[in-house]
Amino acid sequence: MLTPLIHTARESLRYRGSGHVLWLLHRITGLGVVVFLGTHIFGMSMATFNPSLHEAMLAVYKTPLFSVGEIVLAACLIFHAVNGTRIAILELRPSLWQKQEVATRWSIIITLILLAPTVIIMAYKSISYYLAHGLK
Repeated sequence: MLTPLIHTARESLRYRGSGHVLWLLHRITGLGVVVFLGTHIFGMSMATFNPSLHEAMLAVYKTPLFSVGEIVLAACLIFHAVNGTRIAILELRPSLWQKQEVATRWSIIITLILLAPTVIIMAYKSISYYLAHGLK
């Protein structure tokens, strides 16, 4: 029953060049975003169905580890969006597949350009919060 899944996971980890790395990262970041959305929907629904659990989850959200997780989530979202746009453009214009290396390079550059201020702002706000309220 799990054999196809195990085979897919094993084959996914076999290195096949930079395009394969982007393919794998795109899948992993997409999975990370889906896990976040599921967790977020569950957590917010607990405000109605189990307020004490909701309060406990909010307390977890205010921890330094969760702040790091938010920065990782932002990185996943940015990379997934930029790489997804690259894929969509290449799919809409098949003649551009010949320039995939250039498109990949631009995808990475745009991701880094968008990610740098995002990480700086998020880290600054988290550090400021923990300095003001004490590390919990």
